[in-house]
Amino acid sequence: MDNKNIRPAVDFVNEFADDKTKERFELDDLLYNISMKIFDYRMENKLSQTELAKKLGITQVMVSKLESGQYNPSVEQLWKISKKLGWKLNISID
Repeated sequence: MDNKNIRPAVDFVNEFADDKTKERFELDDLLYNISMKIFDYRMENKLSQTELAKKLGITQVMVSKLESGQYNPSVEQLWKISKKLGWKLNISID
């Protein structure tokens, strides 16, 4: 199979979707990146969701929501998580 002709989904969305769908896709991409950062941290440190929740001072249910990418955390929540995990939170608005 020749994968050279397969385009990234973002190309398809940018070409064919309406503005509202494009905005939703962009937000979902941000939420996915946040969720994967948290999930990767948990896996790399061999933590259960409950253990990570304890470290963050939140519930296991909240960790699950964060990792699912279906929850939109506030900047304050992200800042607190970053501090507790030793990360630097960078927000850029261009």
